[in-house]
Amino acid sequence: MTVVFNELSAGDPASNIYDARERAANMVQAIAALAGERPARLTTIESFDLYGLLLTDGYTLHHWLTDQAVDRDLQALLWAISTKVAFDQNVPGAVKDRFSLSEFHYDDQEAAGLGLAYLLGTAAVSLLSAEWWVRVHLRLRHTWIDIDESVRSREVVALNIADRNQAEQVHDELLKLARDELTGNPTGLADRKQECFPHLAFGVDVDDQLSVLPADVIEQVIGKLIVLDGAVRDWRRNASESPVLPKVHNESEPTMARYGDRRVFRDRHGDVKEFRPHAMVGSSYRIHFVVDQRNKVLEIGYIGKHLPTANVSH
Repeated sequence: MTVVFNELSAGDPASNIYDARERAANMVQAIAALAGERPARLTTIESFDLYGLLLTDGYTLHHWLTDQAVDRDLQALLWAISTKVAFDQNVPGAVKDRFSLSEFHYDDQEAAGLGLAYLLGTAAVSLLSAEWWVRVHLRLRHTWIDIDESVRSREVVALNIADRNQAEQVHDELLKLARDELTGNPTGLADRKQECFPHLAFGVDVDDQLSVLPADVIEQVIGKLIVLDGAVRDWRRNASESPVLPKVHNESEPTMARYGDRRVFRDRHGDVKEFRPHAMVGSSYRIHFVVDQRNKVLEIGYIGKHLPTANVSH
């Protein structure tokens, strides 16, 4: 995932080196907490020098990265995620074009980094330099040149994180944004399934299975995946022994004896295994999965038409 540094939060350097170290550490910890197991990338607007960021008098972020008094793991993490810091090639061209035709302001201050985060549908990350940068929601004035060359303006809200304790809330709100986009374009499920369902894993054949499903069925599949992903999320957060999976069934012994070979699919590593539990998608489609207790993951091996059972053959 990509996060964007809020350059406005650098406007009030710390009064001493101890606070400066803590501010930088908090920022890196917040990014790590938000990203979780996903790879992270920290970017900035092109005009901002992240490594030259002044944390306190005579002490920049580059100094922090080489400071022997700083946790080496945090230093290594920041080096890793900020290798390409300025508006890199992974930013979609459409976003670059829209950004170039836009201005963003926060309390009359130009807020390009916050605006870029908004356009990317991601979070900005701020230093804990003032109380307002602790807010998760930052209201911006977005002014842009429309396709008819008229100037338009509206209020928008950028998501912001400054403390690792905010990671859960920001993660959930980013997830909702991604799922809203997917609901508007359900045929993009194959490409966005891991982004929109981060607590699930998908076997290597799932994309091919999704490619032959009707659009109305994909919409139903998305709804069911939201339920399953939420169950695994709650399982992890509540530290319970097993996930609570609503409306899930296990195949009967007669069905497995007769059609067990039809419940064998490849997992996310390409290994063949049996996917016996299933969730219903309407009356004619099923999602077959296994629960990985060790890694607290629900892994999906099959999404498609109802497979034959001992009672009914299809």
